[in-house]
Amino acid sequence: MAQTTQRVRWICLCLVFATVQIGGVLAAVTDPDVGPLITDSLDESVLGLKCTAEKLSDPTATIAWHLDGPDGDQVIFAIKIEGDAANGTLKLTATTSFNVSGTGAVAKDTTYACKVARGAGTLWQAVTTGDPTPRSLRVEPDREQLYYGDTLTLACPNYGTQTDPDTLPADPLTVPSPQIDWQLNFTDTWTGSLPAGASVEDSKLIITNLGDSHVGSYTCRANNTYGTRFAFYPVDNLMDAPPTTAPPTTPSSGVAVNNTGAIVGGVIGGIIAAIILGALAFFGYQHYNKSQTARISSQPSQSDEEGKLNSS
Repeated sequence: MAQTTQRVRWICLCLVFATVQIGGVLAAVTDPDVGPLITDSLDESVLGLKCTAEKLSDPTATIAWHLDGPDGDQVIFAIKIEGDAANGTLKLTATTSFNVSGTGAVAKDTTYACKVARGAGTLWQAVTTGDPTPRSLRVEPDREQLYYGDTLTLACPNYGTQTDPDTLPADPLTVPSPQIDWQLNFTDTWTGSLPAGASVEDSKLIITNLGDSHVGSYTCRANNTYGTRFAFYPVDNLMDAPPTTAPPTTPSSGVAVNNTGAIVGGVIGGIIAAIILGALAFFGYQHYNKSQTARISSQPSQSDEEGKLNSS
């Protein structure tokens, strides 16, 4: 049985626990540590929703699923309690499920909200049944310019109508999570064709050794029970990578060696050796002069020899 899973985590740009209106839509209130976090899984026509809140320190905290926002009617759900509030590890999980196709299927655009009530304030998150809302994003490299030889990674998450993944969205994400496919350049008949060096891993498009053969518009196709939507990402204006400074030599031990220090040490050693050799030569020369002087002074002079001859 095929299953898809979607993680929903939004960052609230307002003070946590505050009520916010964005474009007339009530925005979710979440905490980066506690959540709540919603995941979904599709098993044929049955969509399962799981809501998790963790790191709770309030033993009276509760969790529940509601229709049409956090103040709507509760739906049937199962709850699981783990951890201990005394040490801040209390974890609450609430799961619910319903049909999204066939007999008894819920209507499109139905909102399910998960609410966590605690003494410090109420937290909640929501999802809506409906068409996928994909958005093509470049994961890496994180700079603007693309260079020949780059490894390019594109993602196509289900982002609703929010303009940036790090801002609070104006509406809940849609479920079921879509199936993601990629293709180079859009065509009326989907072929899924990709150039050599491009592959799809965990719904992400990865292109290695980026080159001219990879230039074009990459299409992300997101498909779920309710419909199919597309998002696009252009790849063009490739440039040669700027020259880089060669890294220091790294021996087999993995420790980088600073060649400058080795060169300076060699020069200093050479100078010291030259000084020692010069000193030895100087003292050797001095010793030679002294020995020569002593030898000459010990020999008789010519006048002494002549005096001896005359006396005889």
